[in-house]
Amino acid sequence: MMNAFIQKVLERFEQISRIPRCSKNEEAVTRWFEGWAENHGWPSRRDPAGNLLIRVPASPGCERAPVVVIQGHLDMVCEKTPESAHDFARDPIRVIRDGDWIRADGTTLGADNGVALALGATLAEDPGAKHPPLELLFTVDEETGLTGAKRLEPGFVEGRLLINLDSETEGMFTVGCAGGRDVQIERGLRFTPVPEGSRRVKVTVGGLTGGHSGIDIHRPRANAIKLLARLLDVLLQDDAVRLMAVAGGTRRNAIPRDAWGQVACPAERAPALHRHVAERDAPFRAEFPCETALRLSIEDAPAPSSGPAAMSREGGLAVVHLLLALPHGVAQMDPAFGDLVLTSSNLAITETTGAAQKIVTSQRSLSRFGLDAMSDQVRATAALAGARTYTESEYPPWTPNLASPLLDRCRAVYRNLYRKDPDVRALHAGLECAIIGRTYPGMDMISMGPTTENAHSPTERLHVPSLHRIAEFMRALLTSVSQK
Repeated sequence: MMNAFIQKVLERFEQISRIPRCSKNEEAVTRWFEGWAENHGWPSRRDPAGNLLIRVPASPGCERAPVVVIQGHLDMVCEKTPESAHDFARDPIRVIRDGDWIRADGTTLGADNGVALALGATLAEDPGAKHPPLELLFTVDEETGLTGAKRLEPGFVEGRLLINLDSETEGMFTVGCAGGRDVQIERGLRFTPVPEGSRRVKVTVGGLTGGHSGIDIHRPRANAIKLLARLLDVLLQDDAVRLMAVAGGTRRNAIPRDAWGQVACPAERAPALHRHVAERDAPFRAEFPCETALRLSIEDAPAPSSGPAAMSREGGLAVVHLLLALPHGVAQMDPAFGDLVLTSSNLAITETTGAAQKIVTSQRSLSRFGLDAMSDQVRATAALAGARTYTESEYPPWTPNLASPLLDRCRAVYRNLYRKDPDVRALHAGLECAIIGRTYPGMDMISMGPTTENAHSPTERLHVPSLHRIAEFMRALLTSVSQK
């Protein structure tokens, strides 16, 4: 019975994966779920933000049980390898079974958070399950700042027991999460013509693992923007080398996998630049042994159509030094949990645009004071480089409640199933529970999910046996609640 149920979950996941659903493009998948609910005779509605709520009646005899909200987000991070021709606006995600794992073909898989949509839907329509009244709450635009959850209105949801299915380690119950804040940096630049006869050279750092800036920030992975800044710092030690542009990273919540810079230099200096880049290959690989696909390259670059121009020497050095100085990685571990990151910063995106260098950084902390301290460090570093800053996409921490009745019930159900205790902890990544709890004071919440690796990167994959266990647990938990 359970194997058939899991097969149904996987089929539903593949069905959802055929629908484009990048952040801010959730209309098609929302309409699909509205049609699915209508086919079952279940009412659904959207709020002004586009969040979708589907009400599922209780199993016969369970009508008086408390309403349980099963929550996930409709959007996904859309990342692909440089060689992939995938068009996220129209192409289906190709789901590939690889032993005990599911992955995509050169793109993000979208298990974050398509697995919540598939599991929630399959639980709701499972004829063999016994469950209380359910509300499927599917939010929009989670990945670009928890926008849907932030605009969730009081009264939209009836239930006061919420199970978020956006955690990524099976056997772990998440009861708290970090708050976050993005600090945007902008430094004005002055451009001057490149001297006649100059060579334009492009330096690229690519092939890095990347990953989720909350879940993977403590792992010994390289940041492509940081490595590129180190390369450019060496190249700019030659006074005749001028910086033209720097770009890298694509998502505020992803560790950058690729970055590139373009410089201009006298033709006779180009061989030295090639040599400097080649000399850094082995040291970078030794420093980051997990980055087995690391690529450093340097090649001639075509002149821009608007005419070749470079930053002033002072401006170019300021940009590189700013990228070198900005914090990236773990700032402090949590003394209460030991192996949990308390505070971190991700140097996420940079690009040369117009007459400015723009940078996006993302800070996280389970402590409000830690979040402020990390953001202040970023702002101070930017100020020293003559840049201005502003903040956006801020959300609060979700403070753990270890006395939660829902947590007690989950622990009891887990022990009964597996004869051991689950791991209960907070998460360094941001979860919508933090926002929902602020809108609905007193909401009893917990987050869980199957094991997913490398979310927000093309190497994202979902562990199928863990999906089996989380589905088994969810069925047992809903049965337990229905008997209350």
